[in-house]
Amino acid sequence: MLRRLTNLLFILLSLLLILPSCSKKASSEQPIMIGFSCNIEAKYDEMNIKGYLTRSAAGTLRFDIDEPETLNGLSMQWDGNEISIKLNGISFNVEPDNIPQSALGKCILGALDSALGVRDAGELTDEGLLTKGVSSAGEFEIISDPATGSLLNLKMPSVKLEAKFSDFKLILNPF
Repeated sequence: MLRRLTNLLFILLSLLLILPSCSKKASSEQPIMIGFSCNIEAKYDEMNIKGYLTRSAAGTLRFDIDEPETLNGLSMQWDGNEISIKLNGISFNVEPDNIPQSALGKCILGALDSALGVRDAGELTDEGLLTKGVSSAGEFEIISDPATGSLLNLKMPSVKLEAKFSDFKLILNPF
């Protein structure tokens, strides 16, 4: 009888120790990599850029630039097959292979697409849920809100990119 009671207490104690670690991971919402729009402020190499991102699916991205003033009104849209660039009423398409891997929009798109494959690999930090990965432009780190999955930051040291996301909204059909 004493042996059974000891075993039962041992099992209960083990469950009490295991459950908190499980619940901490379970309470973390995975980063939202598709179906969103948000503001972006980025430092890319030596340039400060502000704009708006819209992403409906893997391989797609719309990036509307507000700042710097010289790029205000520039819109780039990846549809999975080609890139549409619009500025001051002029529009043209570009083959994705003709855009360098280190181009800002391609870096963001590559990191978001690559991060889709690293599910359940996030680590809770003081800043949020950290997701690390590698895209064609190099290693990246994405910080997201563990409660909502909203993206907060993106860092890609190899291309000197640091971006902050704000006003994050879920969307169903952005285009």
